[in-house]
Amino acid sequence: MKIKAVETLRVEEFPNLLWVRLETDQGLIGLGETYFGPQAVEAQIHEFIAPRLLGSDPLRVEAHAPRLVGYVGKGGSGVEMRAASAVDIALWDLWGQATGQSICQLLGGPSRDAIRVYNTCAGTHYVRNTAAVKTDDFGLAAAGGDTYEDLQAFLERPTELAQSLLDMGITAMKIWPFDFAAEASGGQH
Repeated sequence: MKIKAVETLRVEEFPNLLWVRLETDQGLIGLGETYFGPQAVEAQIHEFIAPRLLGSDPLRVEAHAPRLVGYVGKGGSGVEMRAASAVDIALWDLWGQATGQSICQLLGGPSRDAIRVYNTCAGTHYVRNTAAVKTDDFGLAAAGGDTYEDLQAFLERPTELAQSLLDMGITAMKIWPFDFAAEASGGQH
């Protein structure tokens, strides 16, 4: 099996998200995704990663890993790492499909029987804002009262949001009440 196409996909409704689609000569399609700065990640994938993957065996995931970033840009969470991560997910997806196994099983099986679910409280419009999100409205102006806008709910109606999550069996939520202070101090306090 060989990789015959590397494609990136963006949806206008979610401009910060990028999906990677790897297609093999046997018709399998692996999907990966990443968040933030999709234009730069897309360029990294098409200009740097795709030429290294085309014609190669997608099941050699570990052999591909160091070739996805090169020797520059190995650290942090920059464009190179976000591109490599999205492609890595797609490669594992292909391997799982080719062998009829879940990615979890390929990575050694589950380490626990259950995992606690939490709500990030980012809402449906948080990932749509391509500008730097500021605490003056967290990009909520575009939400227009969306029913599932959990970021706005945590800011304005936290008790109501917490109860609705508990009613759904979700017992934890991730919030960021101190971003206002961090933004005001430039991240120094």
